[in-house]
Parts: sequence; C-alpha cells; structure tokens
Amino acid sequence: MSSIRHTAQRVRIGYKDDVLNTVFLKNYLDGVTCVANLLLRDRDKFSVYKNAVEVLYETVCDPLVGRQWRRVCLDHLYKPLLKAECYAHNESDRIELARIKIDMNTRRPVDL
Repeated sequence: MSSIRHTAQRVRIGYKDDVLNTVFLKNYLDGVTCVANLLLRDRDKFSVYKNAVEVLYETVCDPLVGRQWRRVCLDHLYKPLLKAECYAHNESDRIELARIKIDMNTRRPVDL
C-alpha cells in the first residue's frame, strides 16, 4: 500500500521525462486495480478508486504541473472513475462522485 502512495505522489507532481511519467501512471493505475481486487468490501474498493480519481483530478487542475502531463492524466481519469461508479452502491458514494463530476464540468479550464 505504501508503494501505491509513493507512486501516487510521483504521478501527482509529474516529471520532465514523459516516458517516466507514463510508466508511473501505468504502474499507479495497475496498482490501484490490484489493491482494489484484494479488498472484499465494495465500499473499500470504491474508496481506492475514488482516491485515484482525486489524485488524477488534482494533477489535471494544478497549473504548476506540465501541460502534457496534465493532458495524459486527463486522458486516463475515466478509468478509475468508471470503476468507482461500479462500486458506488449507496447514495453517499454516488453523491461524492457526482460532486467530483460537477466540479470537473464547472471548473474553469487550466490551459490544457
């Protein structure tokens, strides 16, 4: 789990090297899926995927992160978002995702 957190931090800040960024993003999303598959409760799986959505979305919204990296994160944001929607079984989970989606749709673009 700590390696997922470490990789999430690397994904969040990005680097100048696009190849390295892509490797970190792929490893992060694979690790998120792996951790979620190990969990028994859907609520826990939802939390793992929601956290991944938040990491990618924060990266997309950060103007201090390189434009190309923000675009790559935006291109992959749908993966954990769709998985989180699959595991959102109660109203509060659906509301959390709806808030993220509303914020995504109403936020002013950050020069992508």
